[in-house]
Amino acid sequence: MARVESTTHSFRAGHAAKSGFDVRSAEPDDAAAMLDCAREVFRTSPYLLTSPDEFTLTEEQEREFIAGMLSHPRQLLLVAVSGERVVGILDLRQTIPRRKARHRVLLGMSVREAYRGAGVGTALMERALGWAKAHPDLALVTLEVYAENVRAVALYRRFGFVEKGTLPGGLIHDDGSAWDQVEMFLRV
Repeated sequence: MARVESTTHSFRAGHAAKSGFDVRSAEPDDAAAMLDCAREVFRTSPYLLTSPDEFTLTEEQEREFIAGMLSHPRQLLLVAVSGERVVGILDLRQTIPRRKARHRVLLGMSVREAYRGAGVGTALMERALGWAKAHPDLALVTLEVYAENVRAVALYRRFGFVEKGTLPGGLIHDDGSAWDQVEMFLRV
């Protein structure tokens, strides 16, 4: 079972929220709050692969997804929670179900707009990468990010991620605009 202990964090100075937040493994009972967070992020950020109308998971499907992540020994699903509200989500997922690729995971992360720059992404990354480094079977964390998402690229670089390459026009939005996609990796 891929779980981490809950840890408590403070928001960066200047953030409007008065209380801190916890980073912990997601549980099936978090399904509704995670869906709410995901839907908000899909509406407010142009830097995600999924468009709001494409995200159609039901609460039951989200529960099943969470349970599946928890049961996989080389996958991790974290939430950042402030009060009862999920304000950030991070997953480390094995996207290639083959033995030759069992040493690598793909990182995906999203943070609610009001909590970006408040330390949520940093806390999620610290917990996830600490888990990955301690995992005996994992050696490589990869990710894909919009080149234009300079704050995210800077965060990943701070954690030691290296750019593997850029795919020009790797993503095409509904309005026809082309966006470059950066592929990054970290050896753990």
